[in-house]
Amino acid sequence: MKTLIVYASKTGSTEKCARMLADRIPGAELADLCAQTPDPAPYDQVIVGGSVRMGSLHAAARKFLREAQPVLLQKRFGVFVCAGFADKADAVLQKDVDAQLRARALVCECLGGEIDLAKQRGLERLIVKMVGRVFQGENAAPPPRLLPERIAAFAAKFAEA
Repeated sequence: MKTLIVYASKTGSTEKCARMLADRIPGAELADLCAQTPDPAPYDQVIVGGSVRMGSLHAAARKFLREAQPVLLQKRFGVFVCAGFADKADAVLQKDVDAQLRARALVCECLGGEIDLAKQRGLERLIVKMVGRVFQGENAAPPPRLLPERIAAFAAKFAEA
């Protein structure tokens, strides 16, 4: 079964997740939506991933979902997001992924996220520094991380076909 995994990543976490999925799905092909917009038509199944910034899915992933929706509705399909605050990801999926696509998706999931201060620039760097204080001190929340168990479960849905 031909599988396409497209992703839009700002600092690399979404790309890392896409590669981890591809490693678990035989013959999967990767495409970076920030560099190209592949045609999903020749594939049997398509996975779309995007990073979350300021409560929104990456613009390139939103655009791909919108423009490819008629084709995606005919495919085995899944969508994932990478978000530093995984508990907020459902709201992003509800807001930025069309209801028809969510209903048709085999999997619609947050695979966790990472916050790397070194990869941030400008205003985002300042915001990450402020948010970073939440992860320090005695009552600190655990820092965001990728969730390998979710990545494995997501890949299993597409590898079993």
